[in-house]
Amino acid sequence: MALRQSPTTGEHLPDERPPGRRRRRWVTVLVLLPVLGLGVLAALRLVGIDGNRFTVAALALTPYAGAAGVLWVIFALLVGRRWPAMVALVLSASLGVVITPRVLADDDPLPDGQHVRLMSVNLRLGFADLATVVRLVRDARVDVLVLQELTPAAVTALDQEGLADLLPHRVLRPKPGGAGGGILAAVPLRQIVLNQQPTSFEMPAAVLDLSGRQDIEVMSVHVMPPVGAEENRVQWERELNAMPNPDARGRPRVLAGDFNATLDHGAFNRLLDRGYSDAAESTGEALRPTWQENWVPPITIDHVLYDRRVGAQVTAVYDVPGTDHNAVLTELVLPR
Repeated sequence: MALRQSPTTGEHLPDERPPGRRRRRWVTVLVLLPVLGLGVLAALRLVGIDGNRFTVAALALTPYAGAAGVLWVIFALLVGRRWPAMVALVLSASLGVVITPRVLADDDPLPDGQHVRLMSVNLRLGFADLATVVRLVRDARVDVLVLQELTPAAVTALDQEGLADLLPHRVLRPKPGGAGGGILAAVPLRQIVLNQQPTSFEMPAAVLDLSGRQDIEVMSVHVMPPVGAEENRVQWERELNAMPNPDARGRPRVLAGDFNATLDHGAFNRLLDRGYSDAAESTGEALRPTWQENWVPPITIDHVLYDRRVGAQVTAVYDVPGTDHNAVLTELVLPR
């Protein structure tokens, strides 16, 4: 027999409420718990607060949470919980407002200058199928290749596959493990320094000497993942905050690579607010995932950012065996 506590004497008395009423209360509680979680996620996303390492990880799944919220609305209505369903609907709609533009290409006119095809690939400790990388460079007529987790052995293997003939100019900082990075191009490069702060991984930068009137600066980005220890999350935010601003008086600037951040992270959006555009978002391809590992749903953490004097005509994502990242290709259009 179920018991309840007397509000006056504190004694435990038989619970005379009908069993059906108690079950309905538990159903309401079970329906509300996911709605509360959705509310916390929506509040963090809309306010732009990343929080701790756990909420940072949850924010990366915002598109999935928005879709799950719609399904939860249907479930709540089916079990007769109308007001939790309405709350879930409002929260899902608020997330939909920030997610929907990612599949809608901008209608802003593109510049009328030179076109540059840039590809970024995280080689996962150098274990990526390097023959596939070289084939993609050849087939997609890539002008600039930006690499993360570039090892000395991977440099040798890439050249053996013919990359030296396609992209002979390079600024490389290969290292064993996942710390290396590099920029390879079909045109001459000149190494520069764009990031003055210490970073967890190599982030080389270079000026591309293009044939047109406008040269550009490119930086290979690889930011500390914000998972694991809380110190990693702090370093992740610090490295995103230390990214160079666009230089309105200088050359157009492009940041490309593995940001370990999605469009739902406040730190990443603050970087965009400094004067960058995300190529995938501009071309309506920002829901295409670029990373997946084990049980984690696919998410988009690899980006090509460019200052707003530049435009993006095409963005494509390609599978590369041997790495948990996809290759990201963007055709940039420069101003005259």
